[in-house]
Amino acid sequence: MKSRLLPRMAFLLVVLGLFVLGGILAWFQSWRTARLVELYSASQMVTTPSGPVEYILKGEGPAVLVFHDAPGGYDQGIALAGFLAEEGFQVIVPSRPGYLRTPLENGGTPANQADAAAQLLDALDIEQASVLAFGWGGPTALEFALRFPQRTTALVFVGAAVGRLSPPISPAVPFPQAVGEGLTGDIGSWLYARLAENDPAQALRAAFSISSTGSQSDCEAWTGLVLDHPDQAALFQSMVLSLAPASPREIGLRNDLLQVRALPEMPLKTIQAPALLIHGGLDKAIPVAPVEAAKSQLPNAELILFPDDGHLLFLGRGAAIAQERITTFLKKYSTPHGE
Repeated sequence: MKSRLLPRMAFLLVVLGLFVLGGILAWFQSWRTARLVELYSASQMVTTPSGPVEYILKGEGPAVLVFHDAPGGYDQGIALAGFLAEEGFQVIVPSRPGYLRTPLENGGTPANQADAAAQLLDALDIEQASVLAFGWGGPTALEFALRFPQRTTALVFVGAAVGRLSPPISPAVPFPQAVGEGLTGDIGSWLYARLAENDPAQALRAAFSISSTGSQSDCEAWTGLVLDHPDQAALFQSMVLSLAPASPREIGLRNDLLQVRALPEMPLKTIQAPALLIHGGLDKAIPVAPVEAAKSQLPNAELILFPDDGHLLFLGRGAAIAQERITTFLKKYSTPHGE
């Protein structure tokens, strides 16, 4: 009798497992579809000489052009820079080529991306803008200032690459690299989003381990601080969602990795726009040494270093200070050369 029951039980377990798996996949597909609808309904498209560009606008006032980190998209940029709209600025965030609905065919080099951004400003009838760059948006911001000096009123770099890194370093990706591409990447980003929603402390620890060189005690202190501040906890959730789904961002991420390895030396000494560099001393994605070197070359630059912070500067003890300094700096230079 037992010999007959065992195959039946095994069969039932397999069927039950398939039902469970099917339900999970249906849940995932429903989430993915809803997420894409949400992403694409919140942004706008414009046709430029370089090609179509996806972007979002928020606020009114002096223009601030934002270049997001990798991986990301307009949603990540507006999550991080949206506070400026409440401070009297108009925030313009394009998805850089290869991210979301901006095709890589627009041109993948930082110079190409700067040209496309200038064309976006043309389409919006914006003559001048301050430029704010996060992470791997830094090279594009530098190229914009080099190629369009009369259109650049100020530069702000937050945890950003500001020139060649030696050796090149991969960007921080706060979910496992093993699930970083294709359908698996979409599932991985979905699982990380679920983790962040259901166990934010564990998700924060994972993000810290990839973005900071700090110790375990540093990690616990940082995690607790973020969770103790509802605004930072909400920002973290938005940042996690800005990685998901992963597949519409994969081409841009791969391109950024290629561009990082081929960054030319930039004539930083020729950039006349005032620059504010904000960086963490424990940044694991972009070490501080090249940033300090760039500061010494930029003619009109200020460096604010948070020695105990990592790559995620808008989360943690220095977040409010960093945002305040950015706001003050941009208000000072919101008209050409402070006039």
